[in-house]
Amino acid sequence: MMHWLIPANTKFYDVFGALNRTDTYWPINAKMEVGDSVFLYLAAPYKQIGFLCEVKDIGSSFEDALPHIKQFFRKPTDHKKKPTTFMKLHCTVTFQIVDKSPLSYNCLKQHGLNGMLLGPRKLENNLKLLQYINEVCNEL
Repeated sequence: MMHWLIPANTKFYDVFGALNRTDTYWPINAKMEVGDSVFLYLAAPYKQIGFLCEVKDIGSSFEDALPHIKQFFRKPTDHKKKPTTFMKLHCTVTFQIVDKSPLSYNCLKQHGLNGMLLGPRKLENNLKLLQYINEVCNEL
């Protein structure tokens, strides 16, 4: 099982609404596998990890995923750039969105996050950051 940190742009997609249902589909842009853990980092204005999910299935097409996700796009045109493959995520933890969260961008930077989070990061490639996130999650 691997751990991933993935950005989520709430400007274009209602991440809260999609994950409020517990399971949702998400585009795959890395070599994720069933059973992997995914930390969803919410972009501005939140700038913190908001959810921990487990990968339940891999390989759904855009056409299979669209009926489950289309209502969460902020504008109808936001789904025109269609990824080819989706995974099914099961939300296991929702983190409270608070000022000065230990899962904020600034705290993640202080504990090993390098650069901007523009795509998926395999946390096993950054053990300092993985250890920090795990410690924070165990305290919450």
